[in-house]
Amino acid sequence: MRRALSLLLITACQNAPKSEASASATPLASVSAPTAPAAAPAAQKPWFEGDWQGRFEAALFRIELPSGGVKEWKTDDGKQASGAGELSLIVSADGTVSGSAKGALGELTVSGRFEGDRAALALAPATPGGFQGVVLATRDGDTLKGTLNASSGDSLQVRRAEVTLSRAGK
Repeated sequence: MRRALSLLLITACQNAPKSEASASATPLASVSAPTAPAAAPAAQKPWFEGDWQGRFEAALFRIELPSGGVKEWKTDDGKQASGAGELSLIVSADGTVSGSAKGALGELTVSGRFEGDRAALALAPATPGGFQGVVLATRDGDTLKGTLNASSGDSLQVRRAEVTLSRAGK
């Protein structure tokens, strides 16, 4: 096809009168081969994608009710299931979270979701009767800060902790 077009242009130029040939030569010189479209920029990965880790210090969370309530809540001295713990998370590009936690609350599996600048995580016991709970966290610069709320399987012990998560390895 290119040869046919080139041959056609050469023939047309040779047969044209001399005054038209010099005028038509200029536009032909500016014709160039079409360029390939610019490559689309690589999609930027979501800010939350990757491995995260964090620590917490679980402590007694006293539930006070004006009347009634569970008597065990009043007698819980907070000595059991209080103390240090660690979270380890893997967050996929679609915001899905999986991971684990260990420490004073026992061995836990973590699942959840990121939406925008917030994460909602569910903590489930690795063994029956263990602690279960939630972590709600919000982006704070390069970290996530939030609160962990958990209770024993029978809900007689309630614990709370502040949580800060950061990129694994940082």
